[in-house]
Amino acid sequence: MKAIIISSFAEDRLITEKKIIVNQGGPAKFITQVYNKFKFPYCLICGDQGIVEIDMRNMVEQGKIISIGQITSQIPNNTEFVLISTLLDEFNLKASGKFNCVDIQGYVRDGSDFGKKKMFDSEELEKFDIIKATKEEIRYIPKQRVEKLKMILLTDGENGFEVIKCGKKQIFPIEKVETEDTIGAGDTFFAGFCVEYYKTRDIIKSAEFAKDITKTFLIKKKRRL
Repeated sequence: MKAIIISSFAEDRLITEKKIIVNQGGPAKFITQVYNKFKFPYCLICGDQGIVEIDMRNMVEQGKIISIGQITSQIPNNTEFVLISTLLDEFNLKASGKFNCVDIQGYVRDGSDFGKKKMFDSEELEKFDIIKATKEEIRYIPKQRVEKLKMILLTDGENGFEVIKCGKKQIFPIEKVETEDTIGAGDTFFAGFCVEYYKTRDIIKSAEFAKDITKTFLIKKKRRL
């Protein structure tokens, strides 16, 4: 099977009350961790590593993009599975595979200030099989566009997530895991849900798989505290 991930790595600079912690991050790191673990074959397309500042103070994680490399490679037309998750809009959004998934986090992120968002719209969104967004992020896609999307994977932090397909909504609660941060959890969840749905076309199985691997990811974070 031909699968392509379009994403970015980043140097994450975590700003805490006492110091700045530097880690390797970016959605590409966490997505490839999932696919490597479950031996899902893929080709990764990415640009130069970006730099992201994440304000961890006041129990809120808000990012600001300091720098990012553009992604200019084209997706081969015979690609079966395409997953896109960017830091900003460093890749010109296009659904080129037979099954396409995108996390809109980067496309609605302003990047110039912590947590800042901007409106984004593209007819390409209607061609994607799965669109992931948080409940905040989806507000930055025009409502008339949202109504035309095939499937929305809508996350809401510790409140769980919803899967909306053809106007039908399914709600999934999650088990809360206490950690210092949740960086990478959304990318892990997105990667897991998309690949399982691609293989099974079963929303329930995909939701449970994504929940399980995300819980495991967060528990491992907790153990490192």
